Amino acid sequence: MARFNLKEIKLFVPEYATEATIRVNEGHSSGKPHLETTYAKAPTGGQKNVAAAIPDDWTDSDLLELLSQPHRNGTGRDWPAWEIPASDHASPWLFRFWKGEKPPKS
Repeated sequence: MARFNLKEIKLFVPEYATEATIRVNEGHSSGKPHLETTYAKAPTGGQKNVAAAIPDDWTDSDLLELLSQPHRNGTGRDWPAWEIPASDHASPWLFRFWKGEKPPKS
């Protein structure tokens, strides 16, 4: 049975000036569900596809809260919220950084 109702969201990513499709992949080869993003065009110096593991205690509400985080513009580290765990903390896991959580130990 699927753990998440959230299956796919399409949105515009102003940091990269492109469209993105965000999906929950509950059948990821690691055995852990992943939030996967496919950009219509790859960001400069970035990848067209990115993925991060979703923690066991997360729900659809946590994912939506992550996706609705405000953009950080003009910081020199302007990437979408779902990329912050990997880009700022080298974490393969999502975590609630906006609530002061620290990256999980792998």
